[in-house]
Amino acid sequence: MVSFQDYKDKPFKANELKISSLSQAENEIRAVGVDDEYAIKLMANKAVFRVIKAYGVRNAIANILKQEFLSIGGDAAVHKDCVNCRVNESDVLLMGSVRQFRMLITRMKIQVSESSKVIEAVEKALNDSLT
Repeated sequence: MVSFQDYKDKPFKANELKISSLSQAENEIRAVGVDDEYAIKLMANKAVFRVIKAYGVRNAIANILKQEFLSIGGDAAVHKDCVNCRVNESDVLLMGSVRQFRMLITRMKIQVSESSKVIEAVEKALNDSLT
């Protein structure tokens, strides 16, 4: 049995990993000893972070995108006057894990048709970034 005494003077090391692909994430997860393929795929989607920008999105749709993404743990930046409709449209900067983006895509596809068109562009950008 390992005791506290075995670790009290041990130096520890940590460093940032720049994970840019799902396959790289899967390899790193396997390297720490995870061997369940379902768990590896699930965690890999959380390990890869993306920032995607949608251009010229109507204010109402931009606000919906932001609220939906915030509700699932992602983040979104819109023009400061988007929420009060002082601007007609805004670029939207979406920031989140692949898993969060996939959840957003699923949610937005059931919204009004304009939302579906915007999220299709986001989905294409996400998929292109992963290939």
